[in-house]
Amino acid sequence: MFKRAFFGLVIGGLLAAGAAQAECSGSNGRGWASGQGNGKFQMSAGDKQCVIGYPSFIKGQSKTPATQVKLTRAPKSGKITLSPQGIIYTPAAGFKGTDKFCTNNTAPGMPGSLKGCVSVTVQ
Repeated sequence: MFKRAFFGLVIGGLLAAGAAQAECSGSNGRGWASGQGNGKFQMSAGDKQCVIGYPSFIKGQSKTPATQVKLTRAPKSGKITLSPQGIIYTPAAGFKGTDKFCTNNTAPGMPGSLKGCVSVTVQ
């Protein structure tokens, strides 16, 4: 009985996590280390949020997410919040189109910063 309940929780958790990540698609793109990051994401108007993973510092085989975020350009048609999973973009009610925001990201113990902008298209 315990194994079945645990298995159900694991599968249910995986499905819920997949659904949360499926609300938008895209990537942070390249150029963050040179200050020219160019992320592009898409989401449907019915989705409430788009979770955008933090850009990462890459050293050898390891990646360190840049979770300390300074907003350098706010989105015009939505809002930004932070979570352990990444930057969460929430469009304004009824908004359809492309919105853009820019950030300067750092991480404890890592030199420099990762800078760039992210465009989110709400369809």
